[in-house]
Amino acid sequence: MDYLRIWKEVDLAEIQAHIIIVDDIFGFCPGCREIGIKLEDLKKCPKCGREFKYVTSREKSPAMVMRTRRKLPDLIFVDYDDFDRLTGKKKAETLFKDIK
Repeated sequence: MDYLRIWKEVDLAEIQAHIIIVDDIFGFCPGCREIGIKLEDLKKCPKCGREFKYVTSREKSPAMVMRTRRKLPDLIFVDYDDFDRLTGKKKAETLFKDIK
């Protein structure tokens, strides 16, 4: 199977509320900041109960994407650079919204 990047309008808040950030072996929950989460058959954060629908990784090699997809086949893989850029932009907008 091949992977193709597809651009689609999404609700960033929805993705932020349901994403897990992974490395090769473990995951990190941005909601409660829990680290070292085992990935196999993961549906929710074991600490805060956040339901995971999306997954991303700072490492963007095709091999990393494939390993993550094997471990978490039900989650939608989100490009980390896109996610980080958009969330950073939203943070900056809220930071400067009161300045006139």
